[in-house]
Amino acid sequence: MENQTRVDSELMQAYGKIVAIVVLLLILGVLGYGYFAKVDQVSSQGLRLEHSRLLNVLAMVRSQWLVQGRPAEMHLDWSTAMELRGGEQPLIKMSDQGWPTLDKITQESCKTLWWQLLGGRDDLAKIVTQADQVGEVCSYIANNGDRLSYQLNSGRVIFLTDL
Repeated sequence: MENQTRVDSELMQAYGKIVAIVVLLLILGVLGYGYFAKVDQVSSQGLRLEHSRLLNVLAMVRSQWLVQGRPAEMHLDWSTAMELRGGEQPLIKMSDQGWPTLDKITQESCKTLWWQLLGGRDDLAKIVTQADQVGEVCSYIANNGDRLSYQLNSGRVIFLTDL
């Protein structure tokens, strides 16, 4: 009878541990689902912030272009652009209206322009870049479908969202 009681006690302890592990896994599952469900929203907020940053940077670049006498190409005066070529400031081609533009509109050149204007942040790795040669547009698309488009000929920036 004593052995039976001991075995029952051990069995109850084992069941208790299994129940505790299942409850812990359920809690972690709910928390994990809640976390990963918010990733697209965070990505969207990141693109919203980049939208306002891009507007500010373009205004600053255009002001700099006017001050320098409307050159066809100009150097950017901030340190993040200097990291591109080991301290050398890259030349940015400017349109006749004073907006940063590209010689050849490709996906890679659109990525480079983003990096030169907004700095070398890791956010671009999570954003899909598209180039439209006909419309002269560089588009940057977040995971959730939000899109930031920069029209190279007019300097217009458009932010589209599904919300």
